[in-house]
Amino acid sequence: MRKKRKLLKRLGAMLFVPVFFLAAGYSLMYVIGRPVIHFATSSLNLFLLSDVPTFETQEQSFEAVKEEDVAKDENNELASSSIAYPRGGERYGDIMVDSLDLNVPLYFGDTDEILRKGAGQYMGSVYIGETGTSLVGGHNVDGFGKLSGIQTNDIVTAKTTYANYRYQVKEMVIRHKDDPEINELISQKDKPILLLYTCYPVDSLGMTDERLFVICELVEGPLINPNK
Repeated sequence: MRKKRKLLKRLGAMLFVPVFFLAAGYSLMYVIGRPVIHFATSSLNLFLLSDVPTFETQEQSFEAVKEEDVAKDENNELASSSIAYPRGGERYGDIMVDSLDLNVPLYFGDTDEILRKGAGQYMGSVYIGETGTSLVGGHNVDGFGKLSGIQTNDIVTAKTTYANYRYQVKEMVIRHKDDPEINELISQKDKPILLLYTCYPVDSLGMTDERLFVICELVEGPLINPNK
């Protein structure tokens, strides 16, 4: 009887260990791959909305930081340790283009719920003000639909809870949603870029594979220093 119990314990241990490591491995893969999975699903949802988002009724209040309260140093840099970064679903800014009379609330994340309220930043991209590409999308049925009228050298203002930024439009391109050059631009870490996008044609409803991308470069505002 004792031998049988010992044998059962050994068999149980032999089964438990591989199952445990298998579960741990899948969990790790999910954590690592979650941003990619999130981008694939959220970017799909972005172009399934067929009604107009309501920007007037916001669940969250927002107040842009005052210039005198921006914690920048003598090098016009912000220490990342001084910033209260937004959590998923949190409103942390406004995207404005005066030449288009465009003023849209900015949220961290780009779920369907968020995009019914305003513009959403892909959570796998850098924060506005960091070196790299900040990817911000919005529905074409209102708000970002105005981007079809934007011109080279127009100024896009991003007001946030930690600093205010001005980006200059460098280029407008129409590309497939899986365009390799756009994917490369999203992953670049050489300079601060704001990449706005919406579906194309801008008067279409439902699913489309084309995107209108507006590529903007930072011209004013403190860079975030990740080492401070």
